[in-house]
Amino acid sequence: MLRGPLGKKTYKPKFSGHDTFPFRYAWLTKIVNYLEQGGIKKIKEFEKNKLQTMSEFGVGLNMVKSIRHWSIVTRVCDKDFNLTDFGKLLFSKNDSLDPYLERHETLWLLHWMLSSDENLTTWFYVFNYHPSILLNREQLLNELVSIGKFSKWKGISPNTIKRDVDCFLRTYSISNKKGEVTEDSIECPLAELGLLQPTYNKNEFEIQKGPKATLTQEIFTFALNDYFSKQSNQIITFEKLMYDYGSPGKVFALDEISMENYLESMEQSKTKLFQFNRGAGGLRQITKIKNSSTTQLIKNCYKKVA
Repeated sequence: MLRGPLGKKTYKPKFSGHDTFPFRYAWLTKIVNYLEQGGIKKIKEFEKNKLQTMSEFGVGLNMVKSIRHWSIVTRVCDKDFNLTDFGKLLFSKNDSLDPYLERHETLWLLHWMLSSDENLTTWFYVFNYHPSILLNREQLLNELVSIGKFSKWKGISPNTIKRDVDCFLRTYSISNKKGEVTEDSIECPLAELGLLQPTYNKNEFEIQKGPKATLTQEIFTFALNDYFSKQSNQIITFEKLMYDYGSPGKVFALDEISMENYLESMEQSKTKLFQFNRGAGGLRQITKIKNSSTTQLIKNCYKKVA
């Protein structure tokens, strides 16, 4: 029996919404600017305004649907298309932190938003449940179909799951069909993170578990704070932080040495929010000792911008 969030009797899987398109570089900035300019009613009542929104976004019908989907699941806006502080901070026309999606900090934040969200079934399953670092397209599809049947998930089909799996893999992988990697090889910005690397076997990838050169201390602290906000305790064991569903250890595919390095560096912070303790018998615990706003934590991630 599946444990954790996906194993709950009340769990409702989600394998659609993106219309098979991973999000692209300009999409999130476009939707934020569109909403800032008063487009919220048109995007909410999309069915009534199809031709107009297609013209204004400069893409086809399915891509507009996909842009709507990604804007919500990345938490750039809420389900009613009201802009979040996160969306404004990163992509607003006025003094935003990364309007052109040029920084790895933004990519890690977006990855965290997606893969720590249990409602995005394939994303959450791969980084939090999949038992191996090897990821085979057909095997992943079969795993999800089997789990869906066993758990009696309603309203899904193998074809729907297949499209979701394909979209997931295209989100994180670089295409080199012609034997070379070019700008066109990167369909989604998250491929830049290098979390999935192709193996020598067709349709097989390896999840890159271990240290992440571009994952900064500030991004880790943001994720740690977000994870703590979903817990009932203010003290969490090292093992839980490494291996719990939706934890930084799982979502960022860290190893224990990398996790310890982040926690030890956190101890040296002047305004530390968490304390890392090594107790008797090797017990390691993390305690939340101070609060900080989400807005401030996001701004901290970009303090080194020149």
